Amino acid sequence: MNMYTRQLIYSAYNIDQTKFRPKVSGKGKRTWKIDKNIGPENQLDNTYYKDRKNPAGEEMPNPYDRGHMVMRFNNMWGSTDTESDRAGKATFIYANSSLQHKNLNRDEWQAIELKIVRKFQHAENGRLSVFTGPIFGALDRFINLSDSDSARIPSGFFKIICYQKKHGKPGDELGVLAFAVFQDEVALRDRSGNRTIKENACYQVTISEIQDWTGIRFDKQLYQKNPLFYHDLKDRNSEHSVSFAPERIPVRGTDNIVSDSSHQRKKIEHLSIRKVIINSAMINPKGPQKSGEWISLHNRGNKKIKIDGWRLVDGQGRTGTLTGSIGSGESIKIKGKNKGKVMLSNSGGSMMLYDKENCLIDYVTWSKQQVRRTEKDVAFIFDNAS
Repeated sequence: MNMYTRQLIYSAYNIDQTKFRPKVSGKGKRTWKIDKNIGPENQLDNTYYKDRKNPAGEEMPNPYDRGHMVMRFNNMWGSTDTESDRAGKATFIYANSSLQHKNLNRDEWQAIELKIVRKFQHAENGRLSVFTGPIFGALDRFINLSDSDSARIPSGFFKIICYQKKHGKPGDELGVLAFAVFQDEVALRDRSGNRTIKENACYQVTISEIQDWTGIRFDKQLYQKNPLFYHDLKDRNSEHSVSFAPERIPVRGTDNIVSDSSHQRKKIEHLSIRKVIINSAMINPKGPQKSGEWISLHNRGNKKIKIDGWRLVDGQGRTGTLTGSIGSGESIKIKGKNKGKVMLSNSGGSMMLYDKENCLIDYVTWSKQQVRRTEKDVAFIFDNAS
């Protein structure tokens, strides 16, 4: 625990996937408790999570949840139903919670828990050791109850999964994956991420960066076995198609996860040097949705760029293969048959643009609320500077 933030530094817990007991509902009384071993003065209680009233007596909803670091559902395993149920209820202590915005807690964070941790398929024996906790940094906010009473809201959260690799060679049995999700403007604007984890909100990262962010020093084996690269070595990066280091790989569900350092990466082009961007789109057109939708690509470079073989991929994995070229300073509309099977969801979604070498050129997201704010005959303009 951190006595200054009154939130945990990290949690460590084990999961035996072979002993999950899904028939145990976990319903019933779930009372949040203070951990007496830590002391009430060293942990945030419900005062910081509950709704409050302003001086006029009006209700002020608190958007921050008691974010489980060890998720109840993932901790419900054991030899008996009673044991599993007891393990689930044991997660309801304030020492296991951190200030997590509801749009993150019930969305991207939940997606990591349910789609990655819960359904993890890389372990030889189904046993996982998991480390998780908050990241405090430049995006931190504060809840102010009074001039002398405030609580620090983390910038983000990390999760590290350790496991025994399937078919691991002698000396190379340990597998380590690390993830981070941030409480930034994109993640907090809606709750559509558990259907499509936002590419610019959830990353697979290196253990070393988590140490940089948190100050936690992990066992040296975790650094050695983490498959992503922290140091920028030109020859090695070229061999594995690594675009930059430290590596941060956008994750969509279990797609794009790198489980071995020898895996070839999908290159990612830095925003500052991107010549072609997804500029705007007609997400909610008048008339037929399919024929009225279009996506605009803009060339902000000083030369004509051929896009033969480039691909647009929506949040559900539907693809459209592109042809032609875009002149310097010009834009083109991709619509009708030219956008293939790509669909623009009115309830929020995402779009990725790849070149013919499978390098990620640009990606954008939008929310249901943002689509509602646009008139039906007005295209949605993406903020490519964020």
